[in-house]
Amino acid sequence: MDALQSVVDFIKDNDDFCVVCHFDADGLCAGSIASLVLERLGKKHSFFPTKQLDSERVQKIRGMGKHYWFVDFGSGQVPVLEENFDSFAICDHHETLGETDRPHLNAHLIGLDGAKEISGAGVTYLAAKAVDPANADLSALAVVGAVGDMQDASGALEGKNRELLQDAVEAGVMEYGQDIRLFGRHSRPLVQFLSYATDPIFPGLTANEAGCLAFLKGIGIEPDNRYYVDLSEDDRKRLISALVVYGRRNNIPPFILKQLVGEVYELTREENKTFVKDAKDFATLLNACGRHDAGEVGVRVAMGDRGEWYAKARTLLQNHRRLLREGIEFASQKGVEVHTNCYVLDAGHSIQDSIIGVIAGMLYGAQVIQQDKPIIAFSFDEAGRLKVSARATWSLVRRGLHLGRALKRACEGVGGEGGGHSIAAGARIPPEKRDEFIRVFDAIVGEQLS
Repeated sequence: MDALQSVVDFIKDNDDFCVVCHFDADGLCAGSIASLVLERLGKKHSFFPTKQLDSERVQKIRGMGKHYWFVDFGSGQVPVLEENFDSFAICDHHETLGETDRPHLNAHLIGLDGAKEISGAGVTYLAAKAVDPANADLSALAVVGAVGDMQDASGALEGKNRELLQDAVEAGVMEYGQDIRLFGRHSRPLVQFLSYATDPIFPGLTANEAGCLAFLKGIGIEPDNRYYVDLSEDDRKRLISALVVYGRRNNIPPFILKQLVGEVYELTREENKTFVKDAKDFATLLNACGRHDAGEVGVRVAMGDRGEWYAKARTLLQNHRRLLREGIEFASQKGVEVHTNCYVLDAGHSIQDSIIGVIAGMLYGAQVIQQDKPIIAFSFDEAGRLKVSARATWSLVRRGLHLGRALKRACEGVGGEGGGHSIAAGARIPPEKRDEFIRVFDAIVGEQLS
């Protein structure tokens, strides 16, 4: 594979790198994989997690190294990178914008669907393993990145991700099986495990510890400060069955309840009852770091720190979970605008632009919106621009929806920039163009779904 070999040669033949990665869980896993590869080769390097590659950040990055390795983004910013950097390589899973003669390993250019078959961390891992087969242990981070990118939304990883999962199993760094897929199996006592459930939200249980305690005792499970992973197999089945029955009684749609159980992925070398044992927990921890301007913390934890940096990450996670709950409550109380082909949530300054996309996606599970349309959510960024985050469901994608392309087209007429995956995408537009953007986007979605 020429693209893969060109990245490998770039890594082996140079020194003094700056690894630039996206700030979400997938990006931080990709950044840590790249950094560990360079560290193992004895290469001088630094890393720079960031939420976007705009002109301001590009200027900040220039001078941080002689050679640049962009992971989990870069394909959509090829013209900007060529204008500002002489020597760089890209490992990405987003659709590419423009051609480049620089080393460029992209999922879509090698016949893979970057939205569900492989993540940015997975593409970076392909390069890592090609550099040295001993880097197969980094496959665990590729799995965490894929989970963080919701590529297991169907209930299990698929496509190239399953090969990477098998690498992780064979390397002895991961195991997997069927179980409940709520956050906190290893990281929260039972009562908190249920009360923190937001995907889906269980009315009367979510954010209600007293209700959770009564629910558990009502089905014959005494919490006693136990964790979900402390339960016997029979108690786990009893809890899952009770949640399904409870969900039906509270009108949670069957397709949401079906998603309660699926594949779970555990890192075998991590301690039980930690935030890094379960891939879902690990990804959430990393997201909390990146989306609250602490990407370095996430990279350090992903690279193996379980001391000072890990403690900082846990504190960030507490704040992150609180903000997500508050964001869902805001959306529930404010409601959404219903357009012909999409829902719109306008958060203004009430929800941080760094987490507005996460909250938008969670509104399906919270039953604030139905599964029949995509949602776009607006939030102001620190520069006063309007951040647009779009989310959808796989059923809509199967009908022809591609949010990345829709956002890109809608931005062209309003002076904005946008793009992304079929199921999730983002953009930034001038605030005064909000209504025009909605009209154009709504029409484009209608075309795609017709």
